[in-house]
Amino acid sequence: MSEKMDNLQEKLRKLEALFLQKLPSRFDEITGALGQYLHNPQDKESLTALHRHLHTMAGSAGTFGFEDLGVQARVFESRLKPLLSGTEWSQTELEDYARDIRDYFAAALNNLNKEHAPGDIASADAGEAALPGNQSRLIYLVNQDCRQNQEITTQLEHFGYETVSVEQSKNLALAVARRRPDVIVIDMGSVEDGTGGVEEIKKVEQLQRLRIPTIFISKSSSFDSRLMAVHAKGDGYFTKPVDVVELTERIDTILQRDETKGYRILIVDDDVVTANYYGAILRNAGMIVQLLNEPSRILSVMTDFRPELLLLDVYMPLCSGIELSQLIRQDNSYVDVPIVFLSSEADPQKQLEAVRAGADDFITKPVAPDYLVSSLATRAERYRSLRALIMRDGLTGLYNHTAIKEHLAAEILQAHRNATPLALAMIDLDYFKQVNDQHGHAAGDHVLRMLARLLRQRLRRTDIVGRYGGEEFAVIFPNTDASTARKVLDQVRIAFAKILQHSENREFSSTFSAGIAGLELSGDVDTLFDAADAAMYVSKQSGRNCITIA
Repeated sequence: MSEKMDNLQEKLRKLEALFLQKLPSRFDEITGALGQYLHNPQDKESLTALHRHLHTMAGSAGTFGFEDLGVQARVFESRLKPLLSGTEWSQTELEDYARDIRDYFAAALNNLNKEHAPGDIASADAGEAALPGNQSRLIYLVNQDCRQNQEITTQLEHFGYETVSVEQSKNLALAVARRRPDVIVIDMGSVEDGTGGVEEIKKVEQLQRLRIPTIFISKSSSFDSRLMAVHAKGDGYFTKPVDVVELTERIDTILQRDETKGYRILIVDDDVVTANYYGAILRNAGMIVQLLNEPSRILSVMTDFRPELLLLDVYMPLCSGIELSQLIRQDNSYVDVPIVFLSSEADPQKQLEAVRAGADDFITKPVAPDYLVSSLATRAERYRSLRALIMRDGLTGLYNHTAIKEHLAAEILQAHRNATPLALAMIDLDYFKQVNDQHGHAAGDHVLRMLARLLRQRLRRTDIVGRYGGEEFAVIFPNTDASTARKVLDQVRIAFAKILQHSENREFSSTFSAGIAGLELSGDVDTLFDAADAAMYVSKQSGRNCITIA
């Protein structure tokens, strides 16, 4: 089994390296087809080729760990669909679309060249394979307890982190100078003796100018020790024994807090120039923006783009922004999506009318870019957070039963529309009742959270993970056949079995069984779940801790 896994990892590394090598030529194919179509908009063959290249990029990029590239290619593909259906664009719309594509892929190529300098591709064949959708992060663990170091290191590595032990805090500065970590985890020692903790704190304070996030661990939970960590600008504090799931959650939160949120903003405005101006401001702030100049396409665009906020103008030729807001609010799917008006209309009655029609805010032009970005980001974040409360399981943070079924229905429609594969996996923890009976429900909850965290860490961001109920989980693999999904999930299964779970009595390990069904078996949500569930029970009957394809 180990030899087979090594061979698989080797193949995956080579495929990833090959994909990276071919990316520039794939970008050329997209821009080449785009250029041909711009030269002759009657050339339907070049339009079809452009759509095909974008569709291929949308499906393949995420598979090899370039999730943002795949998502944006899918957005460009969705914007192109009206042309395939016979809709005609104005010359300005064509030029705007062409500029967006060229600017994005030029920037993407430039970033890839920086991230993958000459020699990186070659080294990818020999080095450790990157986990799908998860960039390896470097953690420095400063601790003189070698046994504890090894325990924490082993657990963190199962979650995809690269962990380096620094036994003495005096060596920390030299280690940072040689290679800067993403996070430092440091043992404060015995704070009560008045020496160990203080010395560790001083070492960290010297490094604060580098702004490296720091998490403290200590055997003490006293107010004084926690306050010392606060004074040292610590980003987290854990008492021993360390809960590794909570530690990884804190590390993830720290690493993600400065990342671009990527709020999806839909701007509806018949004034192309103005829409482009505000679109550029929001894109520069890291938001994903789509412009719509034809209000009649609003519902189809919202279905494909799934915006987290709409920015509307009041006055448009086909219908007013107020009427458009009322139309959107008639659909139960969009009653909670924030709507913000951006207009030069200063009449308070008109602004009040917009709010009554379902708007959440009214911003008057001209508006300072910083204010616009801050205002929209705040509302989009609130919408995202509220949706998470409604759609997420409270214990694991994964999508709940209702949400995962809704996502599957949407992904099935998308797969049928684009003629792409789709796989669904059902996962069930083995002997979970015995875990609760022997170790307590707190330990059982810990196991559930551990598996949820591992699934999020090891799978692509485009894969959709949910807690189906109890000890059952579901994973949707877009643009993936059942055989490939099994290979990816099997890596998670092996890693999960190696993780040590903790209870008050002793350490133990846990496993899971899974079943996978491909979309070719059924186009219906319930029957696809039934097929994956039946395959999972075959795994149970075959001895557990294995995966079966329906």
